[in-house]
Amino acid sequence: MKKQLFSFMMLMLAFSFTMTSQTADSKFGIMISGGKMEYSGDIGSNLLFGTPFQGHVGGRLGYYLSPSFDVFLAGSSGRHGIDETVDNTQFHEFLSDVFQANLGLHWKFLKGEKFNPFLSGAIGFINYSNVLGDGTQPGTNDARGEDASGLHIPLGLGLRYNFTDNFGLFWHSQYGIGFDDQYDGIYEDSPNVANGNFPANEVTDGNDNYLLHELGLAFSLGKQDADGDGVADKKDACPDTPGLKEYAGCPDSDGDTIIDKDDACPQVAGTAEFNGCPDSDGDKIIDKEDACPEVAGEARYNGCPDSDGDGIGDNVDKCPQESGVSKYDGCPIPDSDGDGFDDDNDPCPNTPGTVGGCPDTDGDGVIDKDDACPDVAGTVMGCPDSDGDGIADKDDKCPTEAGVPEKDGCPAVRKPTRAETINRYCAAPISFGSGSSQSESYDQSISDIAAFARQYPEAFFNVSGYTDSQGAEAANLRLSKRRAKKVADSLVAAGISMDRITHEGYGETNPVADNLTKEGRELNRRVQVCASTTKRVIVNDTSTKR
Repeated sequence: MKKQLFSFMMLMLAFSFTMTSQTADSKFGIMISGGKMEYSGDIGSNLLFGTPFQGHVGGRLGYYLSPSFDVFLAGSSGRHGIDETVDNTQFHEFLSDVFQANLGLHWKFLKGEKFNPFLSGAIGFINYSNVLGDGTQPGTNDARGEDASGLHIPLGLGLRYNFTDNFGLFWHSQYGIGFDDQYDGIYEDSPNVANGNFPANEVTDGNDNYLLHELGLAFSLGKQDADGDGVADKKDACPDTPGLKEYAGCPDSDGDTIIDKDDACPQVAGTAEFNGCPDSDGDKIIDKEDACPEVAGEARYNGCPDSDGDGIGDNVDKCPQESGVSKYDGCPIPDSDGDGFDDDNDPCPNTPGTVGGCPDTDGDGVIDKDDACPDVAGTVMGCPDSDGDGIADKDDKCPTEAGVPEKDGCPAVRKPTRAETINRYCAAPISFGSGSSQSESYDQSISDIAAFARQYPEAFFNVSGYTDSQGAEAANLRLSKRRAKKVADSLVAAGISMDRITHEGYGETNPVADNLTKEGRELNRRVQVCASTTKRVIVNDTSTKR
């Protein structure tokens, strides 16, 4: 059986086939290849040109499916194994005759004229036949291999270099992923593990795989006339489109003696002047770009005339014999109400009028739609304004008395009298620190009060001193009096007559802020100066004790 299988493989080698980069006109391809198979499994790995050298011969038959994909049937035969060196002597770990066949696809991911790389993927059958001992005797030819068959998935990368359209070199490497773990003789419960020739703890769960490198000659078969027009591809200027011999294999669909690939209008006969396109009306604008192909026109109107000279081509002009504007599709601007004002300049296009095209019923120059009093002549938004204050009578609460808008047309409120100004005056509180220490703004406060006194010499000034709630009440009262006196003396020094000033201290009474906080206490330590048109009377007359 093994001899028959080997003879079959040798016969297949003589006619080995492969598909690399066939085309639509050369659908079949063959390849004769030679190569090397390398092992990876439980025993070890001799991938990437390890020992021993196990030669393979093979072939592939391919068929073109599309510019990107080919289908192929491939097979190879050769030897497969791995060596081990012990005491400078090399032994075969295992050695098998291998036959494999598979069916798959090539993906041509780059399509060049010379270089054609591709990826391959397939599913197939593989058979291993052990050619050495049974693996039970240690020493020379201590072979562990076993006969095995099963499915495998080869995945690969290849490249064809084309010397001519029909001939080239071919390289292909594929990694075969197996579905069994037996052909190298190392697996659980195998004789090689049971008899101790291979440590059981080194048996892996992975399958036994291989790497096959192939190099060979590739041939493409088929007639080299892709479009079938009787003109060989090498002489065919349009190799993918049927054509005429007189045009080097290119078509002239419209018969205008300009081949289709150079003809801008390949389905309509034309002239060389317009690259094969017609110009029926002779206006130098080809028909396919001419909006009026049967009537001579101008390029600015897409080949149409402008009969009325309004700058709008007849093909879009709804009034081609009457000059108009584009807004109205070439027609004149209408006057819908017939008042002599065209609609574009008439604020009231549907109502006749005399003021800019709008009616003015009361004749006050304000058109009715903007006139708040359309039936009565007026000057304020078309309404009368009897008192002339700029507020229409209908909105004026005092229509016979000139006023201001803030008072709805009534007069503004009068200014306060001098007495009212004096009696309303209170200067900003003058702050004090501990004791009678004064703040940084003390001098400015005195100056401001003195200025008011000079402006209103009839005014009297009441000076009131206060403290926070810290300390004894009696002490605070005395402190407040000292503060009031200090401010009164400063006002006298600033030029205010002593007769115009009264001062008194009120201790911790009348706080303006919370004495429980530092900030509040600072606000409560103050002297307040207010003006009056009458002099204040102090009951206990403490003001004389200065």
